[in-house]
Amino acid sequence: MRVRGFAGSRARGVALICGTAVLALAVWVYFGPVPAISMVETPAILDRNGVVLAEPLSARGDRSQWLRADALPPAVVNATIAAEDKRFYSHHGVDPIAVVRAAWHDVKRLRLVEGGSTITQQVAKLLLQKRDRGVMAKVQEAIVAVRLERRYSKKEILALYLNLAPYGNQTSGVSRASRLYFGVAPEDLTAAQAAYLASLPQRPGAFNPLRDGRRAVRRQQQVLAKMRAMKFITQRELEVARGERLRFERGERDVIAQHFIEHIDVGQAPSPVRRQIVTTIDAGLQRQVQGIVRAERQDLLNHGAHSVAVAVLDNKTGEWLAWEGSGDYFGEDFGGAIDGVTALRQPGSALKPFTYALAFERGESPATVLADVPSHFPTAEQGVVYTPRNYDGQFRGPLRVRSALAGSENVPAVAMASSLGPASLLRFLRRTGFTDFDKNAGYYGVGLTLGDAEVRLEQLVAAYAMFARGGVYIEPSMLKGQPGRVQRRVVSERTAFWITDILSDAEAREFVFGRGGNLEFPFPVAVKTGTSQAYRDNWTVGYTRDVTVGVWVGNFDRKSLRNSTGVTGAGPIFHSVMLAAQKRARGPLPADGPIIDPPKDVERVPVCALSGLRPSIDCPNVTMEWVASEAPVKFCSWHRANGRVDWPPEYRAWAQGREAHRPEAAPKIASKRAPLQILSPPDGATYLIDPTLRMSYQSLKLRASAENVTWDVDSKKVTSTEWPLRPGWHTITASDGDGHRDSVRIEVK
Repeated sequence: MRVRGFAGSRARGVALICGTAVLALAVWVYFGPVPAISMVETPAILDRNGVVLAEPLSARGDRSQWLRADALPPAVVNATIAAEDKRFYSHHGVDPIAVVRAAWHDVKRLRLVEGGSTITQQVAKLLLQKRDRGVMAKVQEAIVAVRLERRYSKKEILALYLNLAPYGNQTSGVSRASRLYFGVAPEDLTAAQAAYLASLPQRPGAFNPLRDGRRAVRRQQQVLAKMRAMKFITQRELEVARGERLRFERGERDVIAQHFIEHIDVGQAPSPVRRQIVTTIDAGLQRQVQGIVRAERQDLLNHGAHSVAVAVLDNKTGEWLAWEGSGDYFGEDFGGAIDGVTALRQPGSALKPFTYALAFERGESPATVLADVPSHFPTAEQGVVYTPRNYDGQFRGPLRVRSALAGSENVPAVAMASSLGPASLLRFLRRTGFTDFDKNAGYYGVGLTLGDAEVRLEQLVAAYAMFARGGVYIEPSMLKGQPGRVQRRVVSERTAFWITDILSDAEAREFVFGRGGNLEFPFPVAVKTGTSQAYRDNWTVGYTRDVTVGVWVGNFDRKSLRNSTGVTGAGPIFHSVMLAAQKRARGPLPADGPIIDPPKDVERVPVCALSGLRPSIDCPNVTMEWVASEAPVKFCSWHRANGRVDWPPEYRAWAQGREAHRPEAAPKIASKRAPLQILSPPDGATYLIDPTLRMSYQSLKLRASAENVTWDVDSKKVTSTEWPLRPGWHTITASDGDGHRDSVRIEVK
């Protein structure tokens, strides 16, 4: 009896242990954890008006758009249940009937042909993200499916499936798929379209509508039949759906501002609501810019230019409105993917306005006269001087700042930069937003004003926009409503007004650029051109009250252009873009009013056209010019009652040479005959060949203190006082009829 009692007790103990284990297993299966659900969406990158520019891939390598559980379209729900799990509402995560049926089919065919997975199990598989398709993987999916059924409602589980299921072409979720393949929101899908999409998750790679839309049609017809059998649709609706001709979108979108998009940080965060990154770009204007570049393509190729960069900035907000990096993003032969808006290039004369702006801050004005005469400027290298030349090789004597800047003359700009000091100019440029000047002032020298250093188009446009705002710099923005941007006053309102008034003065630049070209508009535009060393780049940058436009034309491999300048290369594109940008900013053209209203501390007064001073009764030509209201009045002392001009010392040699060629141009200057002496070039001077000018303009003016002088260079007689520069050491000798001689030795590099 004791043995039987002991055995019975042991059996009960084992049964209790087994029962406890089974109960524990059941509790674990039912109440265990489920994989984390990450509702990360693909952030849509939009333009300022809501136009989709791009939808980058998410962190998991696809594009998705989340649907809320309470907003599932009935057609999509019915098609999905018919295609994947007709007993979805009656099972608890695993469908025993489907499992048995699948096992029977697999045994008959001696291979795995049917899985029997429910929608909940497929959600579990998508959450687990395991590639293993063995028995243990199926068991784990079943366990997770049971747990999901306990935690979530049927509607929520269905929403998870519709948001996570793969639909091909790097697309997850039915919401994104409906827009990709049919161009409509999921709530607007027809029964035929919904059935087609419900067919895709089974074989998303094989059933690719963008390659062959017919491959999934057979599966779609089966889904429609199941929908009818489950009474989701009527017989009439079935017939209509079967007869519907599906039209697929090609999944293609015009590339809009691709270079710009690559600068957008698409950092993502979990959210049930679709993230939208609203940029500052105006898609309509961007398309116009791209069309303008295409229209000018052949003319640019004729000049040897393969790349174009265009940037348009809203002056008031500092927001980028258009951003074209190369003119052909997908062009492989000439670096189309390179972004010319951010590439470092030499801006040439496009930097000159900043030299004059600094001068205005130091007390100069548009009436200040500068010497456009042959000049030598010291450099950081001992014994080496810099001798600038103007683009056309001419020297025009005294030039008011207005004419010097509007006509983009090199010599006066270098003279002004030398007066200010390269270090001061460099500090000013850095304060204006040019952050890539990382060398010291000695490295750049006075050539900085001629654009010998490299800048980015985005920085140049932002700096010009500073003038349009009356001297206030605003850090440009790529995103709407971006907080914390830098704002600072760089120059006074008076300086900004003077620079703007000069750059928008078509008459002031007429003596160099002529009239009626690409720099003139039916509304006020302040504009400046630039050409870099060896004609590798040309630029046109300008602004209205509303927008600033910058255009660069060149080659990313730095190959030189042919017969192309800022006027002929970048100018036509600038003209068309400015017209388009101003129209979108202000409406019908022309725009009224000045770019900047005159500030209270300036006045427009008559000045002598030659000296820039207040005119005397002997001044033959008088013009109107802006000056500072507090500036002391100085009257012209250059002109004399007999019509003679008492030239200041720095102009006398220039005036004498001008008189020798054109006696009527200037009165003779009385001077006592001096012993023969070479005035130019000075002995021991070093001259640098300027790569920005044609060699025909690279000449040295030979001048002596006497007339009727004969010249020899390296013991060879020269017949002209304009000696073309050649590298090397040279001995220059002047002789007169009385046997006087003078020699100097120079070096040309």
